[in-house]
Amino acid sequence: MSKNRSMQDLLDKCDVVLDMDDPHFAEKFREAAGVRPDEPLEIVTPQFERVDGVVPAVPQINFANLPTLADETLRQMGCQKWDEPNAAGETLWLYPAEWYGLIPDGTPIVTISDRRELFKRGETNDDMRYGALAYGFMKKAR
Repeated sequence: MSKNRSMQDLLDKCDVVLDMDDPHFAEKFREAAGVRPDEPLEIVTPQFERVDGVVPAVPQINFANLPTLADETLRQMGCQKWDEPNAAGETLWLYPAEWYGLIPDGTPIVTISDRRELFKRGETNDDMRYGALAYGFMKKAR
């Protein structure tokens, strides 16, 4: 996109719905966005894979005991801290995506939207970002 185009110029053209499976998607996207074929175009999508280099182990896991483990142990297992402690002094720790098939049905989970629900394999979302599921468990900050 050339420097003389503003973000608003681009947004004003965003009234076209395209199918990513269309073999001519790139050309149609360029046309809809007003980007010439000779102009560079970079599309950035969400990061799904881990970036911390941890390869989560898939051990026998007692999910009820996870909140009692040290932070460093949880990191080594592949869990990821979501945010800073809340007003109650608890931090949300996300499960590694590799654990989806190990989480027992009925396990209480907390989502990144702070919803509390019970895990149900096949119904609970298995989508991941940076290698973590969008839910996990609360742990008292120490």
